[in-house]
This record gives sequence, structure tokens and C-alpha cells, in this order.
Amino acid sequence: MSRFEEIFPLFQEYDMFAQSIDVLKEPNVFKAETPYGTFICKRSSIPGKRFSQVSDVLRQLQKRGWEGAVPFVYTKYDDPFVQVEDRVYYLTRWQPGNEQWAAQPLAWATPTLERLAEMHHLTQNVHFDDPRQVEPLIDSLLARWRFWLKQMDAAAETAQGRVYQSPFDVVFLANQGFVAELGKQAIDLLVDWRERHETHAHFRLSLIHGYPHPAHTVADRTGRGRLINFDRAVFDTPIRDLTLFYRTYFQMAGDQAGASQLFHHYASIFPLRPDEIELLAAFLSYPERVMRDIDVYYNKRRDWSELYAVKRLEKDMDRLMRLHRWVQQAF
Repeated sequence: MSRFEEIFPLFQEYDMFAQSIDVLKEPNVFKAETPYGTFICKRSSIPGKRFSQVSDVLRQLQKRGWEGAVPFVYTKYDDPFVQVEDRVYYLTRWQPGNEQWAAQPLAWATPTLERLAEMHHLTQNVHFDDPRQVEPLIDSLLARWRFWLKQMDAAAETAQGRVYQSPFDVVFLANQGFVAELGKQAIDLLVDWRERHETHAHFRLSLIHGYPHPAHTVADRTGRGRLINFDRAVFDTPIRDLTLFYRTYFQMAGDQAGASQLFHHYASIFPLRPDEIELLAAFLSYPERVMRDIDVYYNKRRDWSELYAVKRLEKDMDRLMRLHRWVQQAF
């Protein structure tokens, strides 16, 4: 039985047939050669209804001349995907790799943020959901942040109670006070923001990508970026995309000067309102990645070696301090 048995028949829905199929990225991304060119087939658990909404918006943007995303290939029935049981399969045309960015680890940043700003601008309030949906996001974040702070206190007790502390214990305990203070400050900022905007009914919603990352931007022939992988795209505050973008940017050793230039470039395309800038500052203030490291290590959620765990924590602490300094300076 071929491991691609479920992939080959999909191409009939596009009036094509696949000559060969290879795995591009385990376990859900495939590369297919056909007489009509090379295509990427993605298997996803995104709900079909949400995927249809996202694809409709992106299609309208494409018709308006926006080329910031790699378009979906539509079936012969004009559907953006093929549903097989509880999974969605969709096609895009194969795009050349990012070889021109290979020698510059941060080359993805400007094209990505530029395309995000354009998309946020072009889709703001195009989808009339309840504008107060930002508040459930705030409440869920506050609940998670407070839970992680409690978990960190428990982890500190565990580390302090050991006769022989591990290297991870030592690094964690040395930085515990700083991390806890950042967490409490972020919670205070978010609580204050929620109280001041409790009756505000005009939050801007846009189509957000949901996972801005170097792997999700490909370079076109002119060197500009095109976004791919909209599996997490929803209508929400653009601040969610910006938060994820900057966490990744600093994780890849981005600096403060570059971060400020990127922010000004984004704002030149899609200016943020004062309440949105305050929300971004609150989101970025929480030491989320370090909290995840602590949670994974002490709750044994993954099979990390001690060496890997402590090096990861040290690196994440360094990136956190860089991000914190920039947030303090910029906002």
C-alpha cells in the first residue's frame, strides 16, 4: 500500500493527475509533480467553514491586485479545498525556495511584516464579528499567565528542595525573580488595559495570519515576500500577529534598532491606535517562552536532555532580556 494512497486521488478534483509525490515536510506537506506543473499539497485540521471564509477574503484581495499571499488552487467545482473525513487538503503552486535569504537569517522580517501590514490594512473590519471578541482573548491570556506564575512558584520549590540541583535548576533559580516580576507586570498592564477599555466597542479586527514565521514567507522574483500557511488565520486584533512576529524576531537574534525600524515600517502602512500599542506592549511583556520552558522541564512534557534544556533556557533568557529592553524603550 502506497503511503500516498490518499493523496493521488485528490488531483482528480482538480482535473489533474500526479506523476510523483514526495514528502516536503513531515507529516502533512507534500510536493507533487503533474503535467501542469509542480504543486504543494497540504493536509490540515482547519475547519472547512473557516478555511472557506479565509480563502474567500484572500481571493478578493487577489482580485484587487494584492499579491502578498500564494493563492490557493481551486478545484473544478470552484472549491478551495477537498474534504476527506475530518481533514482538509488544499493545493498551492510550488514556489522557489528562499535561497536569496539563506545568508541573512533576518531577511524574512521586513517582507513578512510588510505583507502583514498590507493584509491588516486591506481587511480591517471587513468581517463584522462582534468587536468585543478581543475581551475573551484577554481573559484567556490572563488565566493562562496566572496559571504559569503559580506553576513557576511550584517549580522553584521543587528546585530549591533538591539536595543536588541540576544545571537547569541553577539557571532557573538565578533568574526566577526577574521572570516573576516581568510576569506580574504584564498581568497588571493587561488588567489595567481591560478595565480602561471595558466599554470600548470599536476594536479593529482584521484577517490575521496567526503564525508569522520565516518558514511561512517565501520570496518572489523581486525579493518581496508572499505569505503561505493560513491554517491559523482568523479575524482578530492585528496585535496577535505583531506579538508572534516580534517574539520570533528576537528569538532569531534580532536587535532593538532593527525592531524599531520594522515597527515604523509597519506603522507607515497600517498605523496603530494608542490602545493597540498599549495592548502590544502588554502582550510582549509576558515571558511566555521562558514560562513554557519551565513548564515543560518540571512537568516532563518532553524528553529533553539536561544539556539541551539548560542551553535552551539560557538562550531564551538572553532573547527575553533583549525583547524586554526594546519594549521598555519603544513603548
